[in-house]
Amino acid sequence: MTRAFNHRIGYFSCAALLVAAAVSLPQEVTYANGRQTLDADASAASLAVTPLPDDFSYNDGEYGNQSARKDYSVGVRRSANNNVVLRFEVRPGERAGFDSEDRDRSEATNGISFPKGEVIWNAYRVNIADGFSIPSDERSWFIVGQWHGSKDDKRSPYIAAQVEGKDLVFLRRYIQDGKPASSEMYRMHDVPRGEWLNIVIEHKVSSTDGLLNIWLNGQQVVKFDGPVGYWDHDEAGYFKFGIYRSRHDADAVVEYRDVVTTTDNLSKRATLIN
Repeated sequence: MTRAFNHRIGYFSCAALLVAAAVSLPQEVTYANGRQTLDADASAASLAVTPLPDDFSYNDGEYGNQSARKDYSVGVRRSANNNVVLRFEVRPGERAGFDSEDRDRSEATNGISFPKGEVIWNAYRVNIADGFSIPSDERSWFIVGQWHGSKDDKRSPYIAAQVEGKDLVFLRRYIQDGKPASSEMYRMHDVPRGEWLNIVIEHKVSSTDGLLNIWLNGQQVVKFDGPVGYWDHDEAGYFKFGIYRSRHDADAVVEYRDVVTTTDNLSKRATLIN
């Protein structure tokens, strides 16, 4: 099973501006069931951000928009190097329709659950914008990448990349004595803001022979064998990315590109710096 979400992220005359505006309109794809979904890749036509206010598609996959669905909540643009870049923004009190009032959210997910016992690879480049603060107290969270056991599971993600104040922290969760337990696997102090970070994760959910390997900017920072995830599910889990935080009073922006979730080996990608 292979699923990938790859991101490749002026002056004009009046006529050129009209052409650019027409090109940058969100492109729609019609599926067999008749539902139309915005095509993120085709919509990324320029450096300007094109809104993706609904669910969207990319590379034959469909992705759920879990946000307040404002024009700025989720968008797509091209970088100066022609990469497709997804942009997530959240403002105080903005969340998905299923969220409680104590959190803010602007995320995307394809909802694909991988089988237990399989080795799953996940990679993404993330850029945490500068200009806003992130709390560091124990009751707050700011997650930029997370693996969940199932859509009905209310437990915290079993793998999480989250920012605590100025640090980027990777957490592992598992079951111990019938209850969720957690362990900090790595902490990057003074995470750079406004710069691309290349994150690659290899993991397998198991109570005995699980594994969790993490590379950050080409360096392996976690090498672990042991209990990983919630093995009381029929399947391993699914990936979500964007901004998921405890309620906060600052506007926040995080961008992503080259996001891949697959059972194919991504060790070559793991050696890349950014």
